Amino acid sequence: MPLKKLHTLLIKSFLPPFVITLFVSVFLFFLVQIVITYLDDLIGKGLSFWTLTQLFTYAWIAIIPQCIPLAVLLASIMTFGSLAENYELAALKSAGLSLFKIIKPVFYTVVILATLTFVFNNYILPVVTWKSQSLLWDIRQAKPAMNIKEGIFYNKIEDYSLRVGKKGKDGNSIKDVLIYDHTAGIGNNVQLYADSGYMNMSADTNYLIIKLFKGNRYEEIENTQVNKKAKQFSQLNFKELEVNIELTDFKLKRTDENLFKHHYEMMNICQIDNELDTIRTQLERKRTNLNTQAKNSFYYRTSNFIKKPIEKPVNIRKFYGSLSAPDYNRAIENALNLARNSSGFIDSVNDGSRDELYREAHFEMGWHEKINVCFACIVLFFVGAPLGAIIRKGGMGLPVVMAVIFFLAYFILTEAFKGLTTEGIVHAWFGMWLPLLIFLPLGVFLTYKAATDSALFDIDVYLQPIKKLFKRKSS
Repeated sequence: MPLKKLHTLLIKSFLPPFVITLFVSVFLFFLVQIVITYLDDLIGKGLSFWTLTQLFTYAWIAIIPQCIPLAVLLASIMTFGSLAENYELAALKSAGLSLFKIIKPVFYTVVILATLTFVFNNYILPVVTWKSQSLLWDIRQAKPAMNIKEGIFYNKIEDYSLRVGKKGKDGNSIKDVLIYDHTAGIGNNVQLYADSGYMNMSADTNYLIIKLFKGNRYEEIENTQVNKKAKQFSQLNFKELEVNIELTDFKLKRTDENLFKHHYEMMNICQIDNELDTIRTQLERKRTNLNTQAKNSFYYRTSNFIKKPIEKPVNIRKFYGSLSAPDYNRAIENALNLARNSSGFIDSVNDGSRDELYREAHFEMGWHEKINVCFACIVLFFVGAPLGAIIRKGGMGLPVVMAVIFFLAYFILTEAFKGLTTEGIVHAWFGMWLPLLIFLPLGVFLTYKAATDSALFDIDVYLQPIKKLFKRKSS
């Protein structure tokens, strides 16, 4: 078989399981990270179909880079496991092709995928994350959709309290209506009672229109005369009255998206570099200010109350004993004030530095993460391809189990070291790259075993010495 046809066959064998695995894994991550996590924030908000479509589309796209390493791992196991199971891999080796020449076209494909992943992470993902997080924030801040129940006061409309005795089957007809109007800001000074009515939304959904029939309107009028204890009441008997209640607070309000641009997930590598320079400059400025304060303020404030400067170290007890009573009292008072001021200043510098170091760790972690995922595709390919050749199983059975086990190990290690990086226990580059450095020798070992046709996962190979041992004892 010509090499070009072989390369085309291998790539065609690799791409379908890759695409299917990518779609399934993105769907599962989407369910866990978005639908289940934010379900309570989405239900009952009266969100439009377009808003939900935007949110789910952004979230779906943002999850893709996380799932590409898993798709590469599983697709490589399935591809080369199927070749080994059908003895096609053995035939290619017998034709004089080494394992490295066989996997070379798929390896180049994975390198292209890794490069595209980096481009996506650096240029597309920040914009998608920015749009997604700003929209999700606005959804979480939005009030739940109005749900007025029978016999219960509804107080979620600002400046109004409503109670409906009974609602009709159409959802609009109402009976035994009570409305408290607080818009004047002085309590329940306006009260409306009606036998019946119906409520509906305005065409632009900005107002709740309530038409009331056969009722009374009571209003307590504030008395501006001298005798303020006397109260005036106004009573209106009506056959029909329309009340318009503003509902703009229930509509989704979009926050300025530029407010969300300062998070590392919304930046590319160059922007993260610039932000890291700013953070480090601020940290250096805090350290310089602390040193300056220590030299120019703390030291001089300690020594200036003495007319003669201290030229050499002296015993502190003897020094204070030699002072006069006024100088001694001034020294004690000065020392106490200095200790309090110094402690407060140092605590504020430490708190500010801790926050800056926390931000620095996150930005460094984001910088490495954009590159780390790309190399994860390559490293996990060299775990999956030889693993498939060794286990000699294709399809969705054993390859899926093996892929999930290895990917879970990689995922758990990555999340664990992310946590250590965030807490400042390890440096960002160490925490982000150590999981790959652990899997790299594993990939080299598996590749070597596959190239030498090792029966690494053949149980009979390990049971054979035990069987021989029992045969010797029985004889």
